[in-house]
Amino acid sequence: MSDRSESSATSGEDGKGRIEQVAEAALRLFARYGYKRTSMDDIAREAGVARATLYLHFKGKDDVFRAMLAGLGNQVETRCREALATPGPFAQRLAALMEAHHGTAFSAFSAGEHLGELKAVMVAIAGAELAAFEAIFVAITRQLFEDAAAQGEISIERSGLPLDTLIATIMRAAAGAKYGEQPSCETYLVRLREIAVVFAAAVTR
Repeated sequence: MSDRSESSATSGEDGKGRIEQVAEAALRLFARYGYKRTSMDDIAREAGVARATLYLHFKGKDDVFRAMLAGLGNQVETRCREALATPGPFAQRLAALMEAHHGTAFSAFSAGEHLGELKAVMVAIAGAELAAFEAIFVAITRQLFEDAAAQGEISIERSGLPLDTLIATIMRAAAGAKYGEQPSCETYLVRLREIAVVFAAAVTR
């Protein structure tokens, strides 16, 4: 009975590891070639698994895409929580959080010229995963602001906006920083830091 349970647990861990392996491979390919030009055969080769193994875990490319976005979300959440725990002035912590979320996502997808296509695919087939990804930033940014306000470091009321509106505006600013000719990762990170400075100034006592 014990051996069977251990075998089942090992099998589950192997399956989870395989899904993560495929998701990471898919992220590289989608970023490089876009969604339409990436096939299941391409993903299997990049992940180093047999095509049959790929279909054992995924019904098709849409499922792989959703798993890819969910996996990226897990990585981003870990980085965001690390940023939240980073000591320093409020503006510095906000910048670190924006880099951990928006910067990481931009870096992951900026290898090619497919950001527009991938965003459209996210909206079309991965709405739940996209919402969960954005909710990570909302929740952790809310915690950052509320903790700083409780410590007397900032005053949310000073901005003249409710916290929900403030966070939504930060997210729109981060999205707007990508408009026009696609910036390099370094340029985008600089823009995120500038946005953080502006919003921190709006609430700093």
